[in-house]
Amino acid sequence: MNQGCGGKQVIQIGDFARKAGISMRAIRYYEELGLISPDTHTVGGFRLYSEDALKRVRVITTLKDLGLSLVEIQRIFKAKKSGGSSRETVQFLLNLFTQKLGQVESKIEALIGVRGDLGNAVRILRSCENCDHDVLLDALLCGGCAHLSPRETVPDTLDVILS
Repeated sequence: MNQGCGGKQVIQIGDFARKAGISMRAIRYYEELGLISPDTHTVGGFRLYSEDALKRVRVITTLKDLGLSLVEIQRIFKAKKSGGSSRETVQFLLNLFTQKLGQVESKIEALIGVRGDLGNAVRILRSCENCDHDVLLDALLCGGCAHLSPRETVPDTLDVILS
């Protein structure tokens, strides 16, 4: 760590990237987008970042994990700086987060369906583990199996893989 302007502790980009858990390339890209900026530079031109920049990168990472794009994150950071009122900023964030919440809920519904298909596939495959037939999940051979429901309930995943 080095001492930067105003007595802040600063670190070079490589150490900053390791602490932030992202690549140096990502840091440079975030700079290009105006999401972060180095606090200062060394005489040799190396970027130096403070703890504040690290906090900002962690917020960016959290927002990305929530499904926001870098363009949306840019808009969030610029919303307050654009001279708009606090109410406008709140309305902007409310609209954006409501939209993202709807997308997350749709993904959850889709994943619940996938979970059901996988659970069914696992149940079927477990019953097939000890089967004496050479060809498993065959409509004719498995049609009367006491462990399986009718053929139509075999998930497409298994049907396609095993046919």
